[in-house]
Amino acid sequence: MICPRCAKEISDTETICPYCLQEINLNMEFNDFREDGYVQLQAKDDLQDEDPVSYKPKYFDISEANILVISVVFVLVVSVLTLFSLKFVQKEQKTDVPEYHSVEETTEPTTEIVNSIKNVTIKNLYGSWKLASDEELGYNAIPYFTFGKDGYIQENYGTMIATGEYKDLSEDGEPGVAITIDSGLQGEFDFDVSGNDDNGYTLTLVNRANGYINTYVKTQAQMKKLGTISGYRVDKRILGVWYTKDKKKAYKFVDNGHFKRITNNITIFGVFSIDLKGEVTIKYMKDEIKTVPLPYKISKDGKRLRLNGTVYFKK
Repeated sequence: MICPRCAKEISDTETICPYCLQEINLNMEFNDFREDGYVQLQAKDDLQDEDPVSYKPKYFDISEANILVISVVFVLVVSVLTLFSLKFVQKEQKTDVPEYHSVEETTEPTTEIVNSIKNVTIKNLYGSWKLASDEELGYNAIPYFTFGKDGYIQENYGTMIATGEYKDLSEDGEPGVAITIDSGLQGEFDFDVSGNDDNGYTLTLVNRANGYINTYVKTQAQMKKLGTISGYRVDKRILGVWYTKDKKKAYKFVDNGHFKRITNNITIFGVFSIDLKGEVTIKYMKDEIKTVPLPYKISKDGKRLRLNGTVYFKK
């Protein structure tokens, strides 16, 4: 039998041509026997006329399998040529391609950029500082520490001011300071100051006794102001300055409803009001606003004031 597609001789029992994979007996029937013993296959009637099956011998065999192989080879050749062309053009142009550097590979900024202080001395403490973790809100207050140039230190805390002293303990280029202040910041510390004018300055205090570390940032010291007590009343006899006998404590009452109290090295500013029960109510602020009623009594001659059990004398 002759394959109607590739015109090659195949066995009469084949249903698919082993050369071109043409199906033989599905769409064809045996209806023309030639004298030489070969069977001529003819298309069935249900085949469309516009797509006739050719029975002519084909000298160039292009099967579906061959077409697939040729297509794959063509794609591979084109890909290799394209890659070679791109590398050749890049080499000729010598294009500079920036390299990616991870964070770990980048160069650290120079000391001059991050820290304008090369040699830390006691002078780098001058100015006001607050704890880096502190945030002042409307209902609370935080402490500010101010180092003066003459060895004094002052703490502003709400409407309170505490004063003290500090001493330079630096040796062999290692900064150190001793601080004494009645508010509680006391001891000997190693310290370091870093930063610059653009990004601000940071102070690190390391307590030499226990190794405890506190970090401060340089800032402007703040003081709280309190308004007078609503409906405040004033007893004119209490106005003025009053001292204890040893003059370690003092009060000053002003007719605008404000007062000042001095105890050793701590000064409290606040407002007051006199009630009908014979008490003076004072209001001040430390970490938060505090209101304290204090019983008082003034002598007949107006020269002595007993306030909360303590006797004061009129200046």
